[in-house]
Amino acid sequence: MTTFQPVAMVPPGPPSWTFVDRMRMTFMPPRPLVKALAMKYGDTFRISIPEETATFTGDPSVIRDIYTADSDAFDPRGVDVTAPIFGFTSLPVSTGARHKRDRKLLSPPFQSGAMKNYGSTMADITRSTFSALIPGQTFSLLEAAQSMALDVILRVVYGVEDEAEQQKTRATVLELIHSLSPFVLIFPWLRRDFGGLGPWARLVRAGKTLESLVVEQIRKKRASGHPGDDIMSLLVRVRDEDGDALTDVEIAEQLRAILFAGHETTAMSIAMLVDMLHRHPTHLERVLSEVHSLGPNGDAAELASLPFLGAACHEALRMFPPVVDVGRVIREPMTLGKYRFGRKEAIVPSPLLLHNREDLYPEPERFQPERFLSKKPSPFEFIVFGGGARRCLGAAFALFEMKVIVGTMLREYRFWPMAAKPVEQIRRGITLGPKGNVPMVFVGKPASA
Repeated sequence: MTTFQPVAMVPPGPPSWTFVDRMRMTFMPPRPLVKALAMKYGDTFRISIPEETATFTGDPSVIRDIYTADSDAFDPRGVDVTAPIFGFTSLPVSTGARHKRDRKLLSPPFQSGAMKNYGSTMADITRSTFSALIPGQTFSLLEAAQSMALDVILRVVYGVEDEAEQQKTRATVLELIHSLSPFVLIFPWLRRDFGGLGPWARLVRAGKTLESLVVEQIRKKRASGHPGDDIMSLLVRVRDEDGDALTDVEIAEQLRAILFAGHETTAMSIAMLVDMLHRHPTHLERVLSEVHSLGPNGDAAELASLPFLGAACHEALRMFPPVVDVGRVIREPMTLGKYRFGRKEAIVPSPLLLHNREDLYPEPERFQPERFLSKKPSPFEFIVFGGGARRCLGAAFALFEMKVIVGTMLREYRFWPMAAKPVEQIRRGITLGPKGNVPMVFVGKPASA
């Protein structure tokens, strides 16, 4: 008996995609546009512009085929945009044998055993941030989260403990962050020096300054013979199967990628979560009950293991994924799910589509952390960190950091949101984050503290 095999089809989509449409997708909150396209064409649709043909999908079966396919069948999407940010040899932009080798070398520092060493530092950073506030003071939750996330990068990733060196590194990192212009990243023709005065020149200059500083720090660690447990030190010690080490510049580029992949995204996710919890008193009380159950001596690792706090983190990331445009470019024609794709076409697993499916997440627009207690989604149903061979290497680290910081905040301090409505998510450069600075009132320590 012959089994009928349906012929793979080209994904549906709008017949034309104008410059205005592209600007809307690039600079405006993408959720309304993606939702409108999905309502018209389904959960897998194709967009064609002169620069690329890209298919966005929220179909778990198609996403499964993407993430389980041979990694050598794809290249990373948008390297021309991301390389100036992450570095031209770092893990997010590399491919083939280099990507596999570097991923293997970079994995140990992000494993659960290594992360437990960082928990007390993350908790101390949180206390230091809020101990400077006085009851009744208004502050920006987003700026506080950005400061904490950057301090984690400086101390846990770069291993900078000296205060003067911290200030110098912080200033250098912030200059690189502030030098990023979305226009320069999206429009390559703007990547001109313009006599050293243009935004591209500023970005290049800031990148070189940070690289020089980090290389100097790496050399000091090598010369000391006793590097610490920070991620930079672990990368200094790591060796591949042939006994070869990463070069100083390779380590610097990988650390730059970790900085940009983990700083703003984690900070924005912390701000969105804390705001959402304060809009839902029942959920907030449940988290408070958990964190206080540990008592005054509960450590960071115990905070990170609390089930409802973890579920709340997952729910905030489901509703407000900070990165939504990560995709892959197909090297040769292939079929994924019921669709066929041509050479050099892009395929983008979309968390905006997938995480709002009613069949996977009933009432997807409601903040319901308990959904992650009753069911653990598959790797093809929750993709805030991507998936497959290119899943974010720092996923566990980011979740650990998020739980420790938010858990410490809520166990030791009280806050109140100033805005009457929940924070909206908008475009903030190449990522999504809260609209505005998320003003909060610092109430102080709880009566039991």
